[in-house]
Amino acid sequence: MSNYENLISFAYSHGIKVIESDLGIDKPFGKCIGNLIIINNRVNEYERFCVLSEELGHFNLTVGDITNQSIFNNRKQESIARRWGYENLVSLDDIINAILSGIDNIYDLADKLNVTKDFLIQSIEHYRNKYGVYYVTETHLLTFQPLNVISF
Repeated sequence: MSNYENLISFAYSHGIKVIESDLGIDKPFGKCIGNLIIINNRVNEYERFCVLSEELGHFNLTVGDITNQSIFNNRKQESIARRWGYENLVSLDDIINAILSGIDNIYDLADKLNVTKDFLIQSIEHYRNKYGVYYVTETHLLTFQPLNVISF
């Protein structure tokens, strides 16, 4: 099973129904309505995987109709759901392990993590905003710009 299929199974196991449908646009898009998540099927599986993760963030963390993004609280809830999606799909350990395995560019890293390049870049930016210019584990220093791992 692919990572996307595993995430769908996770959703179903938590009482969330996931439907793929032609939403009439050729870009990643999803909508969470109660315990139903609708995903645009006109995009590739990596894009659907990223959208589903964000929509699960909406299911878990947001309240009400937040489609009007001119309202501050709605933008805040959107941001919270996106950050949940980033941390759900792209862990710092996954980034560190991929770089240590020899991956040296953003395209291969995105492919290794089964996410889109844009989603990966936004995830890294999220972590940089959260932790600053670097993140330290017991054995590694992960720098966000440039993206690199130093072992110690």
